[in-house]
Amino acid sequence: MGFHDFMTCRVSSLGTLLSAEESFSLPPVSDHLPQAFRVVWETGHAVEILSWNVMARGRAGATGRAGTALEGKRLTNNGLDCDETPDSYKQRLKERVLPVLQRWLEQSGTCQRVACLQEFPVQPLLQQEFLSDLRSKIPCLQMAVGSAWEVESMDLPNACVLQLVVEAGFAQLATHTNAVVWDSSLCERPSQVPRGPEVLQLALKSTKHTFDLMSFHLPFKDSPGGARYSEGVKAATSFLRTLSRDTPRPLIAAGDFNVQVNDLEKAFGATAMATQHDSAVFRGQRLSVDACVALPGLEEPSTSLMPLVEDSGGLWRPSELELFGPEGRDAFIEKYAASQLGVSGCHTQNDRHILEYWEIVAKNLHDDPRLWRLSDTAVASLGCWPFAEQPREVARLLHGTRSQKKRKLDNPLLTAYASESEEDSTEDSQ
Repeated sequence: MGFHDFMTCRVSSLGTLLSAEESFSLPPVSDHLPQAFRVVWETGHAVEILSWNVMARGRAGATGRAGTALEGKRLTNNGLDCDETPDSYKQRLKERVLPVLQRWLEQSGTCQRVACLQEFPVQPLLQQEFLSDLRSKIPCLQMAVGSAWEVESMDLPNACVLQLVVEAGFAQLATHTNAVVWDSSLCERPSQVPRGPEVLQLALKSTKHTFDLMSFHLPFKDSPGGARYSEGVKAATSFLRTLSRDTPRPLIAAGDFNVQVNDLEKAFGATAMATQHDSAVFRGQRLSVDACVALPGLEEPSTSLMPLVEDSGGLWRPSELELFGPEGRDAFIEKYAASQLGVSGCHTQNDRHILEYWEIVAKNLHDDPRLWRLSDTAVASLGCWPFAEQPREVARLLHGTRSQKKRKLDNPLLTAYASESEEDSTEDSQ
């Protein structure tokens, strides 16, 4: 796609950081290519953006259950039919994804660079470890992550979803989120513009420029040609239109539309948008679903900014309630639930919400004494893994604590357990 003018900004594609062979060959890096873009404002100020869906933990191999719309179909959550264990997923992030991002950020030169990541891990420890590894070579980096919570099967406005997640906590853990990485010279204290769970939008203020930056990942409806594909195009078009009329400051939005970008151009018309053709793959079909969009803003003050909470070492989260919700650690472990509870300002039938009970930590661990030796961050991360894998995760986390000396506890994955003594306990082998 060429170089497009759009009022006060222009956006162009700078190509990909990996070839298709490097990224898609098994074992893969991701089912999306890392793509670089350049946005130039009318003032001459330029920002380079990396947009990359880093692929959530690969799950594949199951078959749709009888009596469902997916009966008999081979199920997967990624375009390469990749099935990963927790260990192989962590290894891919650390050894294949992180070095690509780190090299690009190191080569920034005089141009400011920002990375917008999609399908980023929701586990707080993985997030901390990822940023710590990035900062081992670039100490001034900061990272913001989207919420780990989502509300499913509820047709609510974004503001209501945010209220449910942050204030009431009536939600369940997501499988991935969005993230943004930037140099602190660009902005030291970001704010968030609430847009809903599929979007992470930050307000970045610096001495050179003030703009909003968004990493987005729209829901997948169907592959091109599928029965529900038009729903995805309609949703993505609506998303773009909402941005164009509700963007008070200049905005750079980069991410995964989950529909072909040329279909959006037909539906939405001209805009400052750039994409890299064949940037993703789904079961052998090459797709162009990732893009970077630049909008000039309405030059109106925003009244919806929300402060972010710094977790540790430059990692920013949407709320201090992110780890456990408003009920705290005990309720998180026992069960995180809501039933027939109404929320002010959110209207459904009879102005009431009926939500089921959701377990987060497996029942066989609720009374396990090992659980109480884990830090809050570790317990929150544990709840993000499937029940069947949680006992092994508990053992791995505790084993990692014992095997490290205190003088090496500079890695967040380890400092999360710094309060634990190094005593050998028979409980660890239970």
